[in-house]
Amino acid sequence: MIDLISLDWLDIVKVKKISDIKDIQDEVNLPHIYYKYIWLLGQFIQHSLLYLQGVRVPDPPELKERFPDKNPAQLIDIQREIYGCKFNWETGSLIVCYKDDLFEITSEAKEIVAANVTSDLAACCGFDDRGFDFNRACNKAVEKIIENITSGETQPL
Repeated sequence: MIDLISLDWLDIVKVKKISDIKDIQDEVNLPHIYYKYIWLLGQFIQHSLLYLQGVRVPDPPELKERFPDKNPAQLIDIQREIYGCKFNWETGSLIVCYKDDLFEITSEAKEIVAANVTSDLAACCGFDDRGFDFNRACNKAVEKIIENITSGETQPL
């Protein structure tokens, strides 16, 4: 059995800056293992912004009609590419689109993720949202990010 805590890629001791966009310095630092939560929250935010604009995100079976030669995994990738947030897995920077404007929301998303991690690193290593209170994070994202973008308080890039 592998001891996940001893794996080098977890980088528990060294914590990197997540975003290098606009030289953001006063950020919450999170280990790379939490990037999946930032991405997941970004997808929720992007889909919420699309919904508010009246854009309906097609599901993979609908995309299959437009791309008959693609398998289900490729269809999900197409859906994420067209309708998902823009997330840099190396830097952790997060960008969403609303009414043709791009918004860099890395700092806000990181703060929300950091406040809603409910377990230690070992519990967060899976391919699910275990160790993260996703419902509470989504509520905070609506309050702090989505409302600010739709009201014009957050400035686009």
